[in-house]
Amino acid sequence: MLLALGSYTIIGTWLTTRAARDHSRALHVDADFSEARGAITLEEVNLRHYQVEPSSAVRSRFVQAADLVDSALQLAVRHGLPGADSEATRLLGRQREYRANAEQLMALVADGDPASLSFDGLSVTPSYYTLQQDVDTVSRAYHASAQRQAAEMQGAEVRMLIGTSVGFGVGLTLVGVIWRLVLSYQRRLVLDADASEYRSLHDPLTGLPNRRMFHERLARAVSSGGPDDQVGIMIIDLDGFKAVNDTLGHQAGDQLLQAVGGRLLTGVRDGDLAARLGGDEFAVLLPGVADLAAAAEVADRLVDEIRHDFLLDVGPASVSASIGLTIGGAGADDDELLRQADAAMYRAKSAGGGVAVHDPILDAVAPDEMALFGELRALLETGDPDGQLTLYFQPQVRLTDGTVTAVEALVRWCHPARGLLLPAAFLDIAASRGLATPLTYHLLDIAVAQAARWSATAEPLVVSVNVSPRCLLHDGFLARVCAAIAAAGLPRGMLRLELTESGVLAESERARTVLRQAREQGIMISVDDFGSGSSSLSQLRQLPADEFKIDRSFVRGLAYDADDVVMMRSAIDLGHNLGMSVVAKGVEELEALAVLRDLGCDLAQGFVLSRPVPADEVPAACARAGRVAGRQPASPSHRG
Repeated sequence: MLLALGSYTIIGTWLTTRAARDHSRALHVDADFSEARGAITLEEVNLRHYQVEPSSAVRSRFVQAADLVDSALQLAVRHGLPGADSEATRLLGRQREYRANAEQLMALVADGDPASLSFDGLSVTPSYYTLQQDVDTVSRAYHASAQRQAAEMQGAEVRMLIGTSVGFGVGLTLVGVIWRLVLSYQRRLVLDADASEYRSLHDPLTGLPNRRMFHERLARAVSSGGPDDQVGIMIIDLDGFKAVNDTLGHQAGDQLLQAVGGRLLTGVRDGDLAARLGGDEFAVLLPGVADLAAAAEVADRLVDEIRHDFLLDVGPASVSASIGLTIGGAGADDDELLRQADAAMYRAKSAGGGVAVHDPILDAVAPDEMALFGELRALLETGDPDGQLTLYFQPQVRLTDGTVTAVEALVRWCHPARGLLLPAAFLDIAASRGLATPLTYHLLDIAVAQAARWSATAEPLVVSVNVSPRCLLHDGFLARVCAAIAAAGLPRGMLRLELTESGVLAESERARTVLRQAREQGIMISVDDFGSGSSSLSQLRQLPADEFKIDRSFVRGLAYDADDVVMMRSAIDLGHNLGMSVVAKGVEELEALAVLRDLGCDLAQGFVLSRPVPADEVPAACARAGRVAGRQPASPSHRG
């Protein structure tokens, strides 16, 4: 009896061990096919991105995704699971075909070949859908196989329990010991299998569902919902997280990400799914959301949750969130919903954070603009090693004696393919896509270095640099400016920060405080486009500025319009009464210069004096501008 019981136990244990081994191999194969499936989708996303932004960075991401597909499928072959190796080998062939077609398409796009569209439709897209359908089918089949094997393991455990229970009547003590050992071993195997499956679906740092689980739940939500069901998606990016990592360390950054995950779980509804997609990017799935207003309510709650300070081990830290939100009905394309939410998130980030709802018009970017944005972002990330972003300078002439005392720095882009681009071609793109601040810092460094070179000569020039008002809301802005001045050895009085009237007054008191602190540091402030906004006198008194520039609309008719002369005289008197110098910009006629001189305007700049010129042409341009100012004709008699 003991031999029979022993044989039964040994055979049962051997069968269970083999089932556990097979189950483990099936789980690994399932994970490999699932990873390949996600990487194939990423290949396609980067290929489409390359069609609108043909840059080396996008191509590199495509290659990384393609290599990940190859690696995952090769692992599936090496596991040696019957049938899986042949399926993986077949998929590798389809992947190589798709990759070859995609790389050929990218080559056509890079060359600007119009045949790229037909090649995409006839070769790339069919090979992608064939590959995607095959890998989906295989992944689902082996996922189901792994689940069946887990059920078989549990059935074997039950059979073993029954068999050993019958043996209790003959050898209770011996069988009891064997039973406990076998049951413990089987339980450990089941727990290991469950833990392995949990790790494949969850982020190890925060414990939140990972990208794979989020995509699976999203696909299930849009495919299984009723005709009236709505699915909401949020893409969440943390603003200020890099500063926490840089100043407090990566351990503090990891702790902050864990805390953000906890707040997301607190802020979502029962049944919602909060996931970490990677880095400081999170996502929330809202299945069965009633409408856009209900989804926006959850998004606003999450913004408020994240905005509160985090108490980390090394001290307090604060970040904010930019959230892109979109909703879709049953049967919607889950990849398209993710793209919509991602585009809305970038718009929220460019607006300074908060929630942005997907808008097909606002989030639509022309391919030409997208390509220009990608090139500009790459220039700023690499530090513009070829100096494509350069500054031209326009003299400002003192009207009393024709002396040039200052110049305004104006950006130009020497594009290798498009030629010299004026600011109108790319500044709006930079502002709408979150590049205004890094572009301002980059140009500030160039302007300060050039001002320092002029300061070392016998004829130093004050350099005015246009600053985005949004920069004033960034922590460390003034420290960044002072560091650039100190690094170049420039006297602080030789730099003037120039901001538009509407931009300064539209920002918070914090922005005006930064400007006051800059003036206390000796840095001059100029308010541009005065008169184009709707400022009240009380607001103008609060402006911490040394000068203001009168908008060109007031200058254009000075030579022949008495009403414009009256408006100009009032503006000049107002500026002087507020203790500021007054600059007339956009002066294009000698007669207007004469009127400005008689009205007591301090300085002027415009095409009649000099167009913006490169730095090496500034001395000659200043001399010409002085001579032109000295040839002012008599002012028109109708000035009154």
